[in-house]
Amino acid sequence: MTALLLLLALQLPTWAVTPVPATVGDTVRLVRRVRTAPDVQARLRSLDASTLIEPLAAPRAAYAEGALTILYTVALFAPGEHAVAMPDAELLYPDGRVETLLGDTAMVSVAAVLPAGDPLPPALPARAPLQRRLRRSLPLVGLVLGVIAAGLAWAAWRRRARPRPARRLPSEVRPDPSIGSWMEAGEPRAVAAVTAGRLRARIAAVAPEAGRHLDAEECLDVLEASDHPLPMRELTEVLRSLERARFSPAVPSDVAELVERAERVSRELEPPPVEEAL
Repeated sequence: MTALLLLLALQLPTWAVTPVPATVGDTVRLVRRVRTAPDVQARLRSLDASTLIEPLAAPRAAYAEGALTILYTVALFAPGEHAVAMPDAELLYPDGRVETLLGDTAMVSVAAVLPAGDPLPPALPARAPLQRRLRRSLPLVGLVLGVIAAGLAWAAWRRRARPRPARRLPSEVRPDPSIGSWMEAGEPRAVAAVTAGRLRARIAAVAPEAGRHLDAEECLDVLEASDHPLPMRELTEVLRSLERARFSPAVPSDVAELVERAERVSRELEPPPVEEAL
């Protein structure tokens, strides 16, 4: 009786295969359940690849409901009944014992994908090499040159059509600000400075040695020592008054009077016209 039970146990399949049947190239799962304690761990070995079978993932083991479940995921590439030799596993117990679990054999049924009795068509003979067409670079070069020429023409047209900005006058040729507007704005010092500058420019035109590089007192000393017929008394008073008005508060009416006196002195400083010899 014991021998009969052992024989029946040996005939029972140890590996469950899904799906049944599988077709060529399908994902096949090989599952085995082993009764163990919850604290037993399994050390699994990988399944070797061959022309028949290909492992798709690493083997896994998980404990659930009093059994250790071992899973292998593979694919088979030939139809028929196949006996797949499974690798052994090692069971590690908490007390340090190691037990070897024989891998046994998994019976996998694989169905063909092609219809039964339909032979493969014969292989076609190789075709002659295809001739390569010669590519001409002249149209491409012409297209590139045309695009460049069109871009240059457009840029030239844009440059001619764009309005040119007004040309600024250099600082030395800018017109002097209007004295009347400065007086209305309440800037008598600025009016005095502009008037003094005009008077010094007129003096330099008459007597170049008394140029703008000299201060007011030096300019008057040079004019006193020169032999130019100048109204020195009026010129001295106006020039000194303008220098004081530039750096000290001044009444606008007084500055306006100084401007009139400076203009009158400037007219007197104009050089006499040169008479042509007869």
